[in-house]
Amino acid sequence: MTGAVVYLQPAFILQHRPYRETSLLLEVFTRDFGIVSMLAKGVRKEKSKMAGLLLPFSALKLSFIDKTDLKILTQAEYVHSYPLQRLALYCGFYVNELVQVFVHKYDPHPEVFTCYERCLGSLLSGDAVEQALRYFELDLLQEAGYAIPFEVEGSGEPIELQQRYNFVADFGMVADKQGLILGECLLLMAARATLAGQHLLEAKWLLRKMLDGHLQGRPLKSREVLAKIIKHL
Repeated sequence: MTGAVVYLQPAFILQHRPYRETSLLLEVFTRDFGIVSMLAKGVRKEKSKMAGLLLPFSALKLSFIDKTDLKILTQAEYVHSYPLQRLALYCGFYVNELVQVFVHKYDPHPEVFTCYERCLGSLLSGDAVEQALRYFELDLLQEAGYAIPFEVEGSGEPIELQQRYNFVADFGMVADKQGLILGECLLLMAARATLAGQHLLEAKWLLRKMLDGHLQGRPLKSREVLAKIIKHL
């Protein structure tokens, strides 16, 4: 792709920060090129038409010049936005941080891009926010190659509805009378079915364990903020 010009690539801004007096440095999640770093020259000038477009949670089509690892933005077209508010907004920042951790630069993941859009839509609607996060986490792990089957134990035995299980890294689910997740919850997750009540708590525990195993001690800033906000709701 070196030296090429990319036209109207579907994209979302994950992060932006000022650069010099009038520009922005962007971390952009694109459909076909994964995450790319981009320089938006002069967009902080008073007369710039692009500044108001380059915001998180807006579906865009971006054109850019690809000469180095830092791409040069040349055009931005607005598609539609997901105006997240309150809790959903902080959930959105958490989703953005997860994408930056699990999707490598210049490694295309169009499936994750689709899951990301679907998650933003669920957060915007305000229905089943916790469920939307859990299934996005699961989708991300699967596309990154880190997921495990929820229909069977690590040993290959079928999951039983009323049996309790624990998660063992690099192996899978293990039957345990003192386990923290019920087989019924695992089967619901496998089917992407509705989660509520205790099942949501169990799913959160399981996904946290799975994610943390691959984060290797790396803290997520948005997770800490989100936990404080949920605590005070």
